[in-house]
Amino acid sequence: MKEKSYHHGNLQTELIEEGLALIHEEGRANFSLRKLAKRVGVSPTACYNHYANADELLIEMKNYVVKKFCAALTVDTAECRMADAAIRMGKAYVNFFAHNPHYFSFIYDNEDYRIDLTNNALDGNFEPFRIFKKTALQCMELNHISKEKQRDNLIIMWATVHGLAAMANMKGFHYAEDWGSLAERLLVTKINLL
Repeated sequence: MKEKSYHHGNLQTELIEEGLALIHEEGRANFSLRKLAKRVGVSPTACYNHYANADELLIEMKNYVVKKFCAALTVDTAECRMADAAIRMGKAYVNFFAHNPHYFSFIYDNEDYRIDLTNNALDGNFEPFRIFKKTALQCMELNHISKEKQRDNLIIMWATVHGLAAMANMKGFHYAEDWGSLAERLLVTKINLL
Protein backbone atom coordinates (compact mmCIF):
# COMPACT_ATOMS: atom_id res chain seq x y z
CA MET A 1 0.00 0.00 0.00
CA LYS A 2 1.34 3.41 -0.94
CA GLU A 3 1.08 5.76 2.02
CA LYS A 4 0.05 9.38 1.70
CA SER A 5 2.43 12.07 2.78
CA TYR A 6 1.05 14.61 5.27
CA HIS A 7 2.43 17.72 6.81
CA HIS A 8 2.22 17.62 10.59
CA GLY A 9 -1.39 18.27 11.68
CA ASN A 10 -3.13 17.47 8.40
CA LEU A 11 -3.39 13.77 9.18
CA GLN A 12 -5.32 14.44 12.39
CA THR A 13 -8.02 16.39 10.54
CA GLU A 14 -8.11 13.76 7.79
CA LEU A 15 -8.53 11.00 10.39
CA ILE A 16 -11.34 12.89 12.08
CA GLU A 17 -13.23 13.70 8.87
CA GLU A 18 -12.79 10.25 7.35
CA GLY A 19 -13.59 8.65 10.70
CA LEU A 20 -16.87 10.56 10.81
CA ALA A 21 -17.68 9.45 7.26
CA LEU A 22 -16.79 5.84 8.08
CA ILE A 23 -19.05 5.82 11.15
CA HIS A 24 -21.84 7.40 9.11
CA GLU A 25 -21.54 4.64 6.52
CA GLU A 26 -20.90 1.62 8.75
CA GLY A 27 -21.84 2.57 12.32
CA ARG A 28 -19.79 2.89 15.48
CA ALA A 29 -19.77 -0.83 16.11
CA ASN A 30 -17.70 -1.40 12.97
CA PHE A 31 -15.26 1.45 13.59
CA SER A 32 -11.56 0.75 14.17
CA LEU A 33 -8.31 2.63 13.71
CA ARG A 34 -7.04 -0.10 11.38
CA LYS A 35 -10.07 0.22 9.12
CA LEU A 36 -9.71 4.00 9.18
CA ALA A 37 -5.99 3.80 8.33
CA LYS A 38 -6.80 1.67 5.31
CA ARG A 39 -9.49 4.10 4.20
CA VAL A 40 -7.16 7.11 4.53
CA GLY A 41 -4.26 5.25 2.91
CA VAL A 42 -1.80 5.37 5.78
CA SER A 43 -0.30 2.72 8.00
CA PRO A 44 -2.07 1.85 11.27
CA THR A 45 1.04 3.12 13.03
CA ALA A 46 0.39 6.60 11.62
CA CYS A 47 -3.04 6.56 13.30
CA TYR A 48 -1.62 5.28 16.57
CA ASN A 49 0.98 8.06 16.50
CA HIS A 50 -1.91 10.52 16.91
CA TYR A 51 -4.43 8.48 18.93
CA ALA A 52 -3.72 5.73 21.44
CA ASN A 53 -6.99 3.95 20.61
CA ALA A 54 -10.33 4.35 18.87
CA ASP A 55 -12.00 5.76 22.00
CA GLU A 56 -9.49 8.61 22.13
CA LEU A 57 -10.20 9.42 18.48
CA LEU A 58 -13.96 9.27 19.10
CA ILE A 59 -13.62 11.86 21.86
CA GLU A 60 -11.59 14.10 19.54
CA MET A 61 -14.18 13.62 16.79
CA LYS A 62 -16.97 14.68 19.16
CA ASN A 63 -15.02 17.78 20.24
CA TYR A 64 -14.29 18.62 16.60
CA VAL A 65 -17.94 18.42 15.50
CA VAL A 66 -19.27 20.29 18.53
CA LYS A 67 -16.71 23.07 18.02
CA LYS A 68 -17.65 23.41 14.34
CA PHE A 69 -21.36 23.33 15.21
CA CYS A 70 -20.96 26.07 17.83
CA ALA A 71 -19.02 28.18 15.33
CA ALA A 72 -21.76 27.70 12.72
CA LEU A 73 -24.42 28.80 15.20
CA THR A 74 -22.61 32.01 16.09
CA VAL A 75 -20.91 33.09 12.86
CA ASP A 76 -24.01 34.43 11.15
CA THR A 77 -25.42 36.09 14.26
CA ALA A 78 -22.39 38.13 15.29
CA GLU A 79 -23.23 41.22 13.26
CA CYS A 80 -27.01 41.09 13.00
CA ARG A 81 -29.71 42.71 15.07
CA MET A 82 -30.40 40.63 18.16
CA ALA A 83 -34.06 40.40 17.15
CA ASP A 84 -32.96 38.47 14.04
CA ALA A 85 -30.30 36.34 15.72
CA ALA A 86 -32.53 33.37 16.62
CA ILE A 87 -33.81 33.10 13.06
CA ARG A 88 -30.31 33.24 11.58
CA MET A 89 -29.09 30.73 14.15
CA GLY A 90 -31.93 28.36 13.29
CA LYS A 91 -31.08 28.63 9.61
CA ALA A 92 -27.39 27.98 10.40
CA TYR A 93 -28.37 24.93 12.50
CA VAL A 94 -30.29 23.32 9.66
CA ASN A 95 -27.73 24.19 6.99
CA PHE A 96 -24.86 22.86 9.11
CA PHE A 97 -26.39 19.40 9.23
CA ALA A 98 -27.92 19.46 5.75
CA HIS A 99 -24.41 20.00 4.38
CA ASN A 100 -22.73 17.62 6.86
CA PRO A 101 -25.00 14.60 7.33
CA HIS A 102 -22.16 12.56 8.81
CA TYR A 103 -21.95 15.11 11.65
CA PHE A 104 -25.66 14.80 12.44
CA SER A 105 -25.64 11.03 12.83
CA PHE A 106 -22.41 11.11 14.84
CA ILE A 107 -23.62 13.71 17.34
CA TYR A 108 -27.19 12.55 17.80
CA ASP A 109 -26.82 8.75 17.61
CA ASN A 110 -25.32 8.51 21.09
CA GLU A 111 -25.96 9.54 24.68
CA ASP A 112 -22.86 11.68 25.25
CA TYR A 113 -24.92 14.79 25.89
CA ARG A 114 -27.88 15.66 28.07
CA ILE A 115 -30.56 18.29 27.56
CA ASP A 116 -33.19 18.75 30.27
CA LEU A 117 -36.45 20.31 29.11
CA THR A 118 -38.23 19.72 32.42
CA ASN A 119 -39.95 22.70 34.02
CA ASN A 120 -37.69 25.72 33.86
CA ALA A 121 -34.39 23.84 33.90
CA LEU A 122 -33.81 24.05 30.16
CA ASP A 123 -30.20 23.14 30.55
CA GLY A 124 -27.71 20.47 29.72
CA ASN A 125 -24.13 19.69 28.93
CA PHE A 126 -24.49 20.23 25.18
CA GLU A 127 -22.84 23.56 24.33
CA PRO A 128 -24.74 24.10 21.04
CA PHE A 129 -28.01 23.91 22.99
CA ARG A 130 -26.70 26.45 25.51
CA ILE A 131 -25.81 28.84 22.68
CA PHE A 132 -29.21 28.31 21.03
CA LYS A 133 -31.02 28.78 24.34
CA LYS A 134 -29.16 31.97 25.27
CA THR A 135 -29.74 33.62 21.90
CA ALA A 136 -33.38 32.54 21.64
CA LEU A 137 -34.17 33.78 25.16
CA GLN A 138 -32.51 37.14 24.43
CA CYS A 139 -34.59 37.47 21.27
CA MET A 140 -37.78 36.62 23.14
CA GLU A 141 -37.02 39.20 25.81
CA LEU A 142 -36.47 41.84 23.12
CA ASN A 143 -39.83 40.86 21.65
CA HIS A 144 -41.44 41.13 25.11
CA ILE A 145 -42.38 37.46 25.33
CA SER A 146 -43.51 36.63 28.86
CA LYS A 147 -41.31 34.39 31.00
CA GLU A 148 -44.17 31.88 31.18
CA LYS A 149 -44.10 31.36 27.41
CA GLN A 150 -40.32 31.34 26.90
CA ARG A 151 -39.71 27.70 27.83
CA ASP A 152 -42.34 26.29 25.49
CA ASN A 153 -41.32 28.68 22.71
CA LEU A 154 -37.69 27.61 23.07
CA ILE A 155 -38.70 23.97 22.80
CA ILE A 156 -40.78 24.72 19.71
CA MET A 157 -37.89 26.61 18.09
CA TRP A 158 -35.37 23.84 18.89
CA ALA A 159 -37.81 21.16 17.71
CA THR A 160 -38.37 23.04 14.46
CA VAL A 161 -34.72 23.35 13.51
CA HIS A 162 -33.73 19.96 14.87
CA GLY A 163 -36.64 18.31 13.11
CA LEU A 164 -35.72 19.92 9.79
CA ALA A 165 -32.08 18.92 10.25
CA ALA A 166 -33.20 15.35 10.94
CA MET A 167 -35.43 15.32 7.85
CA ALA A 168 -32.56 16.66 5.74
CA ASN A 169 -30.61 13.58 6.84
CA MET A 170 -33.31 10.94 6.34
CA LYS A 171 -32.98 8.87 3.21
CA GLY A 172 -36.71 8.89 2.49
CA PHE A 173 -37.11 12.67 2.63
CA HIS A 174 -36.60 14.86 -0.39
CA TYR A 175 -36.68 18.64 -0.50
CA ALA A 176 -35.32 20.20 -3.69
CA GLU A 177 -34.95 23.67 -2.20
CA ASP A 178 -32.65 25.03 0.50
CA TRP A 179 -33.28 23.51 3.93
CA GLY A 180 -31.93 26.56 5.74
CA SER A 181 -34.29 28.88 3.89
CA LEU A 182 -37.17 26.63 4.88
CA ALA A 183 -36.06 26.86 8.52
CA GLU A 184 -35.89 30.63 8.22
CA ARG A 185 -39.43 30.86 6.80
CA LEU A 186 -40.85 28.60 9.52
CA LEU A 187 -39.07 30.48 12.30
CA VAL A 188 -40.16 33.86 10.98
CA THR A 189 -43.74 32.59 10.99
CA LYS A 190 -43.36 31.18 14.49
CA ILE A 191 -41.61 34.23 15.91
CA ASN A 192 -44.40 36.44 14.59
CA LEU A 193 -46.85 34.25 16.52
CA LEU A 194 -44.92 34.12 19.78
